Parts: sequence; structure tokens; C-alpha cells
Amino acid sequence: MKNIKAIIKSAGLTSHISYLKSPLLAATLFLLAALVKTESVKAQTGREVSGVVRDTAGNSVISASVKLVSAKDSLFARTNADGVFVFRNVQSSQFVITITSLGYRTINKRFLYNEGTDRLVLDPFVMQMQSNMLQTVVVSGNTPVTIKEDTVEYRASDYKLREDAVTEDLLKKLPGVDVDKDGNVTAQGKSVTKVRVNGKDFFGGDVRTATQQLPADIIDKIQIIDDYGDQANITGIKNGDPDKVLNIQIRRDKNKGTFGRANAGVGDNDRYQASLSANIFNNEQQISFLGNVNNTNISLFNFGGGSSRGGGRSSGGFSGGSSGGSRRSGGLRSFGSSSSLGNGLAQTSTGDGLTSLASVGLNYRDEWGKKLSSYGSYSYSYKDNSLLENQIQRYTSASGIDTTNSANNTRGFTTNHRFSWNLEYKPDSVNYIKFSPSFSYSGTNNNVISNSRINSYDPQSNYSNDNTSKSLVKNPNFGANLLLNHRFKKPRRNISLMLNANTNNNDENDNVLNILNLQTPVPKDSIQHQLQDITNNSFNGGANLSYSEPLGKSGNLEFNYNYNYTKYNNDRETTGLDPIGAASRIDSLSNDYDYSFTTHRIGLNYRFNERRYNYSIGLSVQPTVLSAHSVTSNGTTTYRNTGFNYIPVARFSYNFSRTRSFNVSYYGRNTEPTYIQLQPTPDFTNPNAPIYGNPDLNAEFNQTLNIRYNNFDVKAGNVLFTNLSVSTTSDKIVQNIVHSKDPNTNTLIQETHYLNADGYYTVNGFYVWSMPFQEKKYVLTFNGNANYNNNIAYSDNLKNIGHNWILMQGVRLQINPTDWLEVYPGASYTYNSNTYTDANSTDTRVSTWALNYSSKTYFLKSWLVGLDMSKSINRGYSSLSANPFIMNAYLEKQFFKGKTGALRLQGFDLFNENTNISRTVDGNITTDTQSNRLGRYFMLSFTYRFQKFNGKNGEMPPQQDPGGYRGRGMMRMPRG
Repeated sequence: MKNIKAIIKSAGLTSHISYLKSPLLAATLFLLAALVKTESVKAQTGREVSGVVRDTAGNSVISASVKLVSAKDSLFARTNADGVFVFRNVQSSQFVITITSLGYRTINKRFLYNEGTDRLVLDPFVMQMQSNMLQTVVVSGNTPVTIKEDTVEYRASDYKLREDAVTEDLLKKLPGVDVDKDGNVTAQGKSVTKVRVNGKDFFGGDVRTATQQLPADIIDKIQIIDDYGDQANITGIKNGDPDKVLNIQIRRDKNKGTFGRANAGVGDNDRYQASLSANIFNNEQQISFLGNVNNTNISLFNFGGGSSRGGGRSSGGFSGGSSGGSRRSGGLRSFGSSSSLGNGLAQTSTGDGLTSLASVGLNYRDEWGKKLSSYGSYSYSYKDNSLLENQIQRYTSASGIDTTNSANNTRGFTTNHRFSWNLEYKPDSVNYIKFSPSFSYSGTNNNVISNSRINSYDPQSNYSNDNTSKSLVKNPNFGANLLLNHRFKKPRRNISLMLNANTNNNDENDNVLNILNLQTPVPKDSIQHQLQDITNNSFNGGANLSYSEPLGKSGNLEFNYNYNYTKYNNDRETTGLDPIGAASRIDSLSNDYDYSFTTHRIGLNYRFNERRYNYSIGLSVQPTVLSAHSVTSNGTTTYRNTGFNYIPVARFSYNFSRTRSFNVSYYGRNTEPTYIQLQPTPDFTNPNAPIYGNPDLNAEFNQTLNIRYNNFDVKAGNVLFTNLSVSTTSDKIVQNIVHSKDPNTNTLIQETHYLNADGYYTVNGFYVWSMPFQEKKYVLTFNGNANYNNNIAYSDNLKNIGHNWILMQGVRLQINPTDWLEVYPGASYTYNSNTYTDANSTDTRVSTWALNYSSKTYFLKSWLVGLDMSKSINRGYSSLSANPFIMNAYLEKQFFKGKTGALRLQGFDLFNENTNISRTVDGNITTDTQSNRLGRYFMLSFTYRFQKFNGKNGEMPPQQDPGGYRGRGMMRMPRG
């Protein structure tokens, strides 16, 4: 027994000695200890020495010759595709490393380490270019596009840009990346929801803030990442649908200095704009300031978008249901769109309507010592928006078609605050802590005047509705995430815990006046005036525990548990006002409704990793509980619905090379109903379109299969991105529109009810194929997608299936034959059709041709002419159809050394035809909307760019993991 204890103690298993009272446990631990001791002895026969070789731009040097020489060793290796070399069984702790590669200066370096060190990771080797190389010969071991499992990486130096270019200009040249006129970025068919700089969030991840403000000449690489959250980036355990994240890596020689730009302009029609961007980069420390004021619809920050995937990334999934207001005036309602078709108009600015805006923001990042890093941002915005909309909504049922024509005039004032911060603490090489608090506030004051006319299939039920509403909304939000990770001494054994909490409070006061103009039997008006106080408060808390145990050389067994709890408190007080202003509480329209949604998800996965491929397969079980408590004038009612789901999980990834990969994933998640869908008390805000919630609804369960193939042909330079996804939803929450007539007014009543239905599914396919010619002077790009939505809806309790197809094919050409000419012509065709199984329903078909052209012509060294044109040809949009031709043009004179100053005269929307047309489809409801946008104006502006870098002394920050969380001192976690 003493010998057994001695062996166990030497193997590091002393915590188990107390169990030796059992002979079986003693024998088991003896065998385990002997194996551990044997492996330990084997490991002491030599040590592992590894390193990475890069050039001065930070790019990997491929196939460099590396030689290690000592008194006991003489070893040779070559760097792999990532510039990495590894020597194993090195006997001596004192050795010399020699590195040679064609076109670079030879490196010789001596190393002295203690004998007890068994694994050495050397500092990166930086190779200098040979000064006597022939200038006509360029030797490079790098590829302009690198494709990894979850990352597509572009090298910025391979794309020709002017001195004053910003990040957005670079993105427009990247194959598979699209930037629309509003500045929204799409990569491989999906919207980019967050941006990072050197792996850290920049201004809270706001996309346009970075792409339209950061100069392109400071960029080393652009990475498009499928991000599964903070926890997945460390553990490698990936579940759910990833976000598309843009990571900007700064050049080594541009990471220490100051840069920015200032702009001011005045125009006709009292147009004005002024902005300032200032940045101070000192290696790890980064401070950025942005300010903007204008009445040209230009916004620095996107407070309504982006991703809040902090880290937990609940595999059970949840979506907020706290929105309680249903303030839509007159006519039919559409509560979501399963498909949409825009007209692709050229936009002079962002957003519909006319907007005056002021915003300011500050971003900060620094290393507070060797173990603690801190980064975050604050943004503020005030917006005054005037919006005019014309809308045609068609509701198809077995009885016929109801059409609502409405005109809306909205004036809105919005104030936004957003604060987010991150603290990363790395006490040692095996522990990691990240704390991320956040706060946001949105205040909105809206005034809406609306006129609607409802044309029913029964002409005797036609009526019109004049609506005036005022609403005041206050929405503060607090949240925090805490990530804890520990890596055990045994390789690939890891435990991780993510905790998250979030509170959202929505207080709303509405003043709604409806005047119904009745046509039959005798024309008269029916007046309804209501005051509504709506409070929607929600709390979400969750925990995600992940434990990984190695099995064999390349396998891991993963256990994960996810708990998610969401609580909603909803209160609505409705007061009626009679014609003389006397107020009285309407009990039937007031209620106190609380509900919660709880999920537990337990899963077991097996994950296998090899150099070229990896896969994981597993099964999760998830019980769900949806409980509710309602207090009305009729008493108290309690509801409780339960569910149980089996969720298989599967992922497979194969990397053929650095430029070609294939991925397959399958996952499932739940989504609980929203307040408006559950509330047991009817909403009569619009008396002719009341809404009845269904407290017996079940949560939706969605399953998605995603297949992706990416390939970059190194020899030809061709790039191909493809993606196919199939998604099905059981217990889909759908609308049931029930028709009736008001016995007093003979007007049509359209009641909206909700129920669960099966049969909803979507299929989406996407591709991008890009081909360069003559050293990228010409680039031809084809892109297309095909989406099919099998929509489910009910009308008068009868099921109606809508088959919705959206097909798009586009082509774009980049023409850049010389330094003084850039031309970008393009065209696309989009087709949207809806057909129904109900024979009485009317099928609809719309299409859009979008023709685009933009160019820049430089002449006389410091002059520039720019032109941007777009022509849209819309068909099938009924009376709202418009075919605008948008033309923007400018003349610019550049000044000063480096052309840092520019005086520009610009004309926007020269033919004054700017407008926006869109179509949304929700079941058997089709809505066409036309809204106003900023029209023709002229502006004279001056822009000054400033930058000063200390490139020689600048240091490159630690190369970040694609997820962005491998900073200095960070442990290398297993990835899947």
C-alpha cells in the first residue's frame, strides 16, 4: 500500500489517497497513476520548442527554413502555412536558431533557458526584406485571401486604394463583401452585426462607426468571422446561429500615432453638416472620439442594430417579448415579415424621412498592467425625424380581399445613450475572467397623424379612419455578463461558466384619437378617444456551464448545461375620454399580466479535432415552462404550459487548405411568445382591428441545417462563397384573422388571434463568384440568392399556406486600369412572388431591376470628379410603384502635402426622385410601403485629414484569436 501511495503522490493524484480504503478504487488509481507517471517520464526525455516567423507587415512567412543547433541537437524544420515551426525532443536548453527564406535577411539568434523547462514558445521572429533585391521581382509566400473554419481573411495591401480612402472603400473591393448606400455591410450573404479593432469591440461593435471613420491605410488585414460568443471562442464549443463579425487588424507601423479628420459643409435649403474624428493609438492604448451634427440624415451610430451576444450565447435561445404597445392606427396589422423586397435605390443618406441629428462618442482601450485589460465606449445621439408614408395592405381570405390604403405623417424625437465596458483579467496562464457591464437608454416622443380607408370585399362595410396619436416612451436597460474559465494541467481539460443578467424597462404613455367615418347605412362619425399607460418590465438571467474532458489524442467529451429564466411584468391602464373630456377607467381594456419562460438544457457532445478536419456530435434535452398570471376586473387567472424537446447537435468542418473549406452544422432553439401574443385582455386601440392574445400558446421550436463551402483559387485569383440553409419551426405562432361586422355601425371588424401551427419552413441559398483579370485591374463578380418561405396563416379559422419565393441575381464589375480611374458598374434583378393554397386568395408578383454606376476620375494631380447613379425599375407595386433615377455628382480640389485637405462641391439627387419602396409578407397579409427620403440639395464642404505615426517604434499588439480573446498572457484554448 505504501508503494501505491508513493506512486499516486508522484503522479499528482494525492487528493484521491483518502479513497484507498476500497481495494477496487486503490487498484484503479494505481493503474491510472502508473500511466500518468510513465507519460511524465517520457516527457522528460526532451522538450518542445516552437515559434512563428512573420515579415515586417505581420504576415506569416511560409516554408522558411529553420535550423536548431546545440551541443546535443541538430534539427531542421520548415514553417507551415501559418508561419509556425515546431521542434520536438530537443535535448539541450541552450541552442541557436537560424532562419532563412528567399528574399529575406537571415536570422541567427541564441537562446539560454533553464534545464527544467519542458515546453518553450519563442517570441515571434520578424524577417527583414533584402535591400538588394531586384525591384521587378516580388517574392511572397502569402495569399491575399485565407479561408479558415470560421474566418475569411483579406490582406489589405492587395487592394489598390487612394490616400483618403476609409475602411468602407476597402470593403467594397473585397470579394464576397457588399456595402449598400446606407453603409450596411453584408458578408457571404449575411449582415455584419459587429466590428472589432485588433480583436476588441470598437464603439460597442457599431459597424458604420468603424467602416466610415477609420482610414484604410492603417489596415493590415480584414477578417470576416462567424462568431459564436465569448464562451465559444475560448472553449471551442459552438452552438446556435453565429453572428457575422468584422475584425480590423491595424498595421504594425500604424499602431502608434494620432490620426483623424474634420469636416464642415453648408448647402442650399438650409442644409449643414459638421463632424470630427480623432484617434490616439499608442500600441495597446487606444482612445477615439467622434462628433457629428447635421440635417442630412447622416448618423454615426446605429442604436437599433448590432449584436448583444456578449458571451453566454444561450443554447436554449430566448427572444424578448416585452413590447406591449400596439398603437398602429387604422386598417390591417402586420406583426412581422417573413420576407422582404427592397428596391435597391441609391441612397444619399441613411434612413427614411428627413432627419436632423447630433451625436458624440468616446471609445477607450488599454492594458492596466500585464494581467488586466480594459476597453469600452459611450455613445449619445439626438434625432429629429419627419416621415411621410403611403401604404397599401392587402389581406387575403376565403371571403375575398380587404385592402387598406393609408397615409401616415410622423414626427419623432429620439434620445439615445449607450454605455458598454469590458474588463479582462488573466491572473495566470490557466485562468481567465471577463466582466462586461452595459447600460442603454432610449427616449422617444412621437406624434402621428394617419388617414386610412378600408375597402372590404363587402362594399357595405367600407369605412375610413382618421387617427391622431401621441406617445412618450422611456426605455432604460441594464445588463452584465461574467465569464469564468479554467484550464486544468491535463491538456484539453477545461471548465467554463458564463453568467448573464439583463433588465429592460419600457414605460409608455399613449394618447389615441380615432374618428371612424362610416359610409352605410347612414354616413356618420364614430369617435373613440383613449389614454393608455403601458408598462413592460423584463428580467433575464442565465447560466451556461461547459466542461470538456479529453478522450484520446484528438477527442474531447463535452458536458454542457444551460439555464435561462425570463420574467415579464406587464401592466396596462386604459382610460376613455368622452366628447367633453370626462375620463373613466375602462376595466375590460386594462390588465396586469405577468409571465415567465424557463428553460433547462442538458447536453453531451463528442468532439474530434485533427489538423485538417474536426467534427462534433451530441444530443441535448430541453424542458421548457411557460407560466403566466393575469389580473383583470373579472378576477385572477393562472396559466402554465410545458414542453420537452430533444435537440441533436452536429458540426463538421474540413479545411482542404488555407484557401478552401467546407462546413456543416445543425442546431435547435426555442423562442417564447411575446406579450402582445399572450395577453388575455383584448387590445381595442383600433376598434375595427382588435387584438386578442392567447395565453395558452406554446413556445416555438426552430431547427436549422446550414451548409457552407468557400474556395479561393490561388493561381487564378477566383473566389467562390456558397451557403445553403434549411430551417423548420414547430409550434410556429401565426395569426388568425376573424371577420365580423359591428352591429351598430355595419363596419367590418377584423379580429387578430394567435395560435400555434406546424408546417412553417424556409430554404435559403446564396453564392458569390468573383474573378479578377490583369492583376486585379478588372474584377467581375456574380452574386445571387434564392429564398423560399412556406408561410402559415389562418383566416376565419381556415388554414391558408403562402408560398413565397424571392430570387435575386446580380453582377458587378470593378474597373481600375490606372491610378486615376475607378469605375463600378453593376446590375441586379429581384423577383418576389406569393401564391396561396386558398383558391379565393389573390397571388402577387413584384420585381425590381436595379442598375448602378459609380466612378472616380482623378486629373491634374489634385482634382477629382465623382459620379454615382442608380436606376430602379419596379413592377407589381400597385399604385405605389415608382421608378426613380438617382444621380449624385461632385467636384473636388485637394490641397496640402499628402493631399490632406479637400474642398468639395456636391449635388445630391439631381433629379429629385429619391424615395423608398418595400414589400413585406406575413402569412396572407402583403404590405407595400412608400416613404419619403432626403431629396435634391447642393453642398460645399471642406475636409481635413491629419495623421502622424511613429512606425519605427510602433509595436504590433498580440495577434488576436478570430474570436478576439487571445491577448497577451492568454492561454491557448482548444478550438473546435
